[in-house]
Amino acid sequence: MVIVPASISWPNGLPYSNDFGDIYFSLDDGLAEKDYVFLQANHLAQRFAALADNASFTIAETGFGTGLNFLATWQLWQQTRPKGAWLHFVSLEKHPLTPDDLSRALALWPSLQTYATKLLAKYPPLTAGWHRLVFAEENLTLTLLLGDANELLPELVAEVDVWFLDGFAPDKNPELWQLNLLSSVAKLSKINSTLSTYSAAGVVKRTLEAAGFVVTKQKGFGLKRNMTTATMTSKATASLSWLSRNTTRPCEQAKTAIVIGAGIAGVSCARALALRGWHVTVIEQADHAASAASGNPAAIIYPKLAPPHLSAWHFQQQSYLSLLSQLRDEKLADVWQESGLLWLLAGNQQREGDKLDHHPWPSSLVRKVEAEEASLLAGLKIDTACLYFPQAGFLHPKALCDRWLNHPNIHCLWQTQVAQLHYENDIWQALAEDKTIIAQASVVILANALAAQQLTVSQELPLTPVRGQIAQIETNEMLNPLKSVLCYGGYLTPSYGNQHCLGASFLPNNTNTQVTDEDHQHNYQLLKTFLPELAQQTPAIATWQGRAALRAQTTDYLPMVGALPVYEDFCVRYADFKHGKQVLDAPTYHHGLYVSLGHGSKGFCYAPLAAEIIAAEINHEPYPVAERVLTALNPARFWVKALKRRQTVFKSKR
Repeated sequence: MVIVPASISWPNGLPYSNDFGDIYFSLDDGLAEKDYVFLQANHLAQRFAALADNASFTIAETGFGTGLNFLATWQLWQQTRPKGAWLHFVSLEKHPLTPDDLSRALALWPSLQTYATKLLAKYPPLTAGWHRLVFAEENLTLTLLLGDANELLPELVAEVDVWFLDGFAPDKNPELWQLNLLSSVAKLSKINSTLSTYSAAGVVKRTLEAAGFVVTKQKGFGLKRNMTTATMTSKATASLSWLSRNTTRPCEQAKTAIVIGAGIAGVSCARALALRGWHVTVIEQADHAASAASGNPAAIIYPKLAPPHLSAWHFQQQSYLSLLSQLRDEKLADVWQESGLLWLLAGNQQREGDKLDHHPWPSSLVRKVEAEEASLLAGLKIDTACLYFPQAGFLHPKALCDRWLNHPNIHCLWQTQVAQLHYENDIWQALAEDKTIIAQASVVILANALAAQQLTVSQELPLTPVRGQIAQIETNEMLNPLKSVLCYGGYLTPSYGNQHCLGASFLPNNTNTQVTDEDHQHNYQLLKTFLPELAQQTPAIATWQGRAALRAQTTDYLPMVGALPVYEDFCVRYADFKHGKQVLDAPTYHHGLYVSLGHGSKGFCYAPLAAEIIAAEINHEPYPVAERVLTALNPARFWVKALKRRQTVFKSKR
């Protein structure tokens, strides 16, 4: 899905879609029309005010357009919501406005400028797929799905309270009014969810009724005779697959959570829940955050490109974009260095350049540069073409972790080790070796990397230790001009604090955490292979300061994220795999137990979005990724693969 921005003209100073030959809002009073058709028709002021303090409410929309519905809803939300409730707004758009067009359109509504400014600051790059924008101070998230709604909506995982059907008129944009799409709308709707649209076309009424809605015709706005509202009064039971998402989420009770591990995975989870009003206890066996694999002096932030046809569904690319949105917070100016990153296309790294052919990302995110331009961007001589990621860079891990843990809802227990987890009466207890209770809560998140295999509930999760060693080297006249991060299989950062970070070795199943000359030589040889002149100018290896740690890796290089199935029950349910039978039951999950594990060397890129997935699961929110991504991240995927292998062996023996 290549995103083609909306083609806009401005007759009378108002936005007009050249793609669909229609206006974006009424020439009379667009904001009043939106209020009447969507906010009033769905009784949102009353429904917002009636929410419980810790409730979650979801609105979904077909047709983001100028964002006017979203901003009007945001304004009403701020005026009527209970203090602790959260609003989740999901919107689909095939042809999003460019930032300039969006700014011009929203400038027409002075009463909404406070909200428009915040939206424009977080407005995502126009790439296909899921974009999660979190406005934590307003208890609000916007999930933008950019691309063809008929492809994206079936992949949305959400429970929707209200629908805004705001595509262009059915005769101008029939794709948004087809039965297939409105059937997906019905499947995502809660019982008694409501829907409204300005359209009163007979085809809309008939299609909604065919999808399962009870439809009502109402008076339209202004001179328009009629509009349509609808209610979902019954729900068909959804079919379950072997990795259906968790249906045993915590009930609405005290918002207390335990996060085990204070690396970037645990810190991200603690922050995501704390922002949502949860009281979080972080338990860490070291005496500070980011003590293990998350504790390197610099973390390189960049994506590896997906094959073009997978771009809209690629977890790593989406994680990268999601993290960039969070790092642009002005409070992190001293933590994040948006230096740009050059990926050298030499040796076996050339294949990365092939992925750029037909790739749907715009040049603002990635482009190929020849050696001359690469040299200008780097600040020193580069002899090969590169992929250039202008918005990539590096961050300071411990500073970021400390900043995110600095929240009144987060309490940290240092130098504390959990030996056992015990669940009883809807409460999890974290126990020490002598069985004393360290902490207790309704939810536990395991973010303790390889240490998760020491707990009974998670000992069967397949995590592989991978040793990594980096070096800090003093800058000099040759190295100091470096302006961009260089990647070539290893990496070299620009100077910070008069030092560069050079990394990193990658040794699976090696558990040695001592700094070795052998790994220093390995990192030096990588640099010498791709940047020989630069390597000659580096200080002597004997002067390097090193750091080694263990990453926790999975065999498919994706993390394990989400609710944890019960291993013993899983094996019983899926034993029929070895007999070649299809299993239809969904797995049984531990109630209130989640994992964020196996992030490998991509922890700082993966973990923040993984935390949003877990927070969505716990809080009954729309998920920030597609259903196929949730399946790809499910912790039980490796158990299924093992059972399928047994099935293959069984058949071969027969």
